[in-house]
Amino acid sequence: MKNILLKFQLLVLVAGMLMVSSCDVDPVFDQDNPSLASLTSDPDKAQLQVLVTGLEARHRNFYGSATQMFGSFGREVWAYFGSDPRFISHWLGVGVSDTYNDFFASNGTYLTPYVAVKQANVLLAAANSSTRLTAEERAGYTGFAKTIKGFQLLWPLLQQYQNGIRIDVEDPLNPGPIVGYDEALQAIRDILDDGYSDLQKAGSSFAFTLTSGWAGFDDPAGMAKVNRAIAARAALYANEFEAAKTACEQSFMDLNVDAASSDKMWTGPQLVYGESPDINNPLFYVYDQPTNTILICHPAWVEDALPGDARLNKVIERVNNPVTNPGLKDATTGDLLEGRYQDNRWATNTSPIPFIRNEELILIYAEAQLMTGSAGDAVNTINIVRNTWGVGDYTGGTSQDELIEEILFQRRYSLWAEAGHRWIDLRRTGKLDAAHVDLRDGGVLFQQVAPRTSEINWDNP
Repeated sequence: MKNILLKFQLLVLVAGMLMVSSCDVDPVFDQDNPSLASLTSDPDKAQLQVLVTGLEARHRNFYGSATQMFGSFGREVWAYFGSDPRFISHWLGVGVSDTYNDFFASNGTYLTPYVAVKQANVLLAAANSSTRLTAEERAGYTGFAKTIKGFQLLWPLLQQYQNGIRIDVEDPLNPGPIVGYDEALQAIRDILDDGYSDLQKAGSSFAFTLTSGWAGFDDPAGMAKVNRAIAARAALYANEFEAAKTACEQSFMDLNVDAASSDKMWTGPQLVYGESPDINNPLFYVYDQPTNTILICHPAWVEDALPGDARLNKVIERVNNPVTNPGLKDATTGDLLEGRYQDNRWATNTSPIPFIRNEELILIYAEAQLMTGSAGDAVNTINIVRNTWGVGDYTGGTSQDELIEEILFQRRYSLWAEAGHRWIDLRRTGKLDAAHVDLRDGGVLFQQVAPRTSEINWDNP
């Protein structure tokens, strides 16, 4: 972990050096002070490792913001963040009827992912320019970079939705046009497919090292399975259900799970964290301590759970110190809404977080089975999840709409507070409404976030 911290600091130095003028000196690579040119002009493996490590570090930074803001939009969580009342009023739409340009605290799911995309583009340029790599080694670098690039581009698209985003950002001074949701999503899927193709040509091992978060996926075959997991999610968003099903089958999905092996639901690549000067797990809070800054589980998530659902162990009650915020009141009674349940998933402030995992793949698979005409198979797959967590077989109706409701319900509990699935799921299925979202806070439901002023000004100089 210390190595990744040191190497990430080098990447920060790279950014700083780009802002100063160069001198006429002989080009010498300084391992402790690399220039961007030295990293992208026939770099060696040590220089490429700096870029790989920097990409891993930047890959983490969207997660807290996505869970907090998207989670608030979908009422998975309430952000009791005392530093600014807008975490309540603006994120929940309490007294604010819609989002606006440069929406409050929205950088983390827009600008931040683009920083990771930029890092991936630099790695791609560097690997493609290097004469010191075999074809297999080069394919390993580019396959990894494209996998992360495709994943990161999903986040600004999910935030902007029908506004669209820029996909072509290789040249920051001459970016490509903003393209609509469907076109952007197809472009992301193409990037992932290109990465998958590269990984299949990358041999049996990488020429670079990854952190422990990639354990089990730190070779081309393992990374290809991660790539297909991300591709399955993207295909689901595109309503391409045959493609989603195929991608699940090519991923690390494991259907052989039950209550005794429930840990396998958490299998997947992880975002790793550390102590300062690294960053902490953004979802960890010390249990039941007095505070005015904490992410709280929405009470409806606890209230609506099925009896005996072991997934409720993801949260724990703040017995002695429930939290309140003067801006968060019951719209009917006017009483302050207490935050009583906090996240219980992370043991320490350095616990890793899976960014895509087996349980999500199983539920994608169930939805894909349903939408491709195999309702019976979908029910069997749903029951894997239900029985793992102690709620028994599904006994409801088997029409498409009834089973979509069931899948959405299971996703609500299986994927709680994992970068905002609930908001995204309800929106993509046309169910982002008061019938599916508890609005006791008196707020509104946003479909998307307004475009950034910088994007508008760029296209209208």
